[in-house]
Amino acid sequence: MRPIICAVLLATLASAACKSMKSVTLDQMSLLGPERVWVTESDESVVLLYEPKVVRDTLVGYVGKHKEKVPSAGVRQVRVQTAAPARTTMLVVGVGAGLIGLMIAVSGTGTSQTPTTTIAGAPGDCDKHPEQEVCSGTP
Repeated sequence: MRPIICAVLLATLASAACKSMKSVTLDQMSLLGPERVWVTESDESVVLLYEPKVVRDTLVGYVGKHKEKVPSAGVRQVRVQTAAPARTTMLVVGVGAGLIGLMIAVSGTGTSQTPTTTIAGAPGDCDKHPEQEVCSGTP
């Protein structure tokens, strides 16, 4: 379950980092040709307009399946979604650093933590005198 949660979280962060909202004029919007725009009208309501086009002094597009017209006098702000390359780069660097840190943490230091016991004395002493402390392993 954790890999799924991590994947969803990463996808959410990636989508937020790779895009940003930018206010544009109607002339700029015509040049950009976005698929959708967020229009804030003079009464502070926000409308998501698909396939927007400027026809004379009117913004025309689709709200759902219905074609809508918004006179430019009623438009307070037009926002488009644009790429955010700096934030995307920061996301990639951050994820890379996190993965490297995870690999370092999982791999450990590389040294064994198993204790070793050495028996002092000449070879064969324990065969001759097994009652010695060195042979039994107890102090």
